[in-house]
Amino acid sequence: MDQKNNESNGVYINGKRQVIELLQRMDASDKAKLLKNLRMRNPSLAKELTESCISFESIWDLNDESLRTLLSQIQPAIIGLALNIVHVKNQRRALSLISREMALKAFDIMQKDLSSNRNECYRAQQKILELALNLNRNRIIQFY
Repeated sequence: MDQKNNESNGVYINGKRQVIELLQRMDASDKAKLLKNLRMRNPSLAKELTESCISFESIWDLNDESLRTLLSQIQPAIIGLALNIVHVKNQRRALSLISREMALKAFDIMQKDLSSNRNECYRAQQKILELALNLNRNRIIQFY
C-alpha cells in the first residue's frame, strides 16, 4: 500500500535513475570505489551504471595514458572546439598529452572567437564523449 502511494506521488524507490544521479554527484574516487565493489557482485549492472554516469567532464578523471589514447584518435579541430569552453587547467593537460603538431592546430582553433558557435563546441564535446564510451566498451580505456 505504501509503495503504491509513493508511486502515485511520483516517488520511485530503488530506481536506476536515482543511482545514476547519485553517481553523477559523487567525486571520482568514491565513484570508482563504489563501481569496483558493484563490478565484483554484478558486472553487467556496474557496466550499465558506469556508461550512464559518464559525461564530458568525466574524461578529466581518466589517467594521462587513457586521455592520450582518446585524444590521439580525434581531429585537432574537434579538440580545439571542445576545449574552447573548458577550464584552462584541463586545456593545458589535454594539449600537453597530444603531439605538438596536433596541439598547435587545436590551439589555433581555440584562439578564435567561438562565442557565437557554442553549439559547435558542445557538439565537439559530444563527439569526444561518444568515442570515449566506445573505447570504454572495447576496454581500451577505463573509467572508474
